[in-house]
Amino acid sequence: MDLSTTMPEAASASFRVAREAARAACSAAAHTAALILLHADKDRGSIHRAWRGEGPDAWCRITSPTFTAHVLSSSLGDRVHIKLTGLTPAAYDKIRAWAEDHDDCRHDYTCECLAEPWPTLAELREHEREELEIAFRADADDARGSASVAFSRLTVTLTDEPVTVADTLIRIAHSHS
Repeated sequence: MDLSTTMPEAASASFRVAREAARAACSAAAHTAALILLHADKDRGSIHRAWRGEGPDAWCRITSPTFTAHVLSSSLGDRVHIKLTGLTPAAYDKIRAWAEDHDDCRHDYTCECLAEPWPTLAELREHEREELEIAFRADADDARGSASVAFSRLTVTLTDEPVTVADTLIRIAHSHS
């Protein structure tokens, strides 16, 4: 009985090539996601290489006058950590309304999802310069991000969003700025 402890060379080479192809595909998806987000902000901004320690581990970082995003390396290039800055109260209200409308609970009847996962403008103003949590449930493990207000300008940070959601939020913010 042959109990070889090494992988056959052909299998090893094939596995290595498959991993490199998957990595290249994720990198290409991340770059495309970055282009989509920049296009949503009227092509203002740029794409940078993400460096370890400057934010979440990412395929790339996108900077714009109105947002900063990292395409998460834990994704297939399709999820982002995004910080929308300088939002007007009208833009925040529209973003909040859109998100809450599209985040309807899809859990069972015993679910403990919050009725209003996003803080209201009144709550943000009451706690000016504090970050208030955006969460699906009261459990701290279900945090989606945070929102804050300072000098009548709002900031929303979402930690793990599909690129399609981030694209919509940027477009909403841009149309109400």
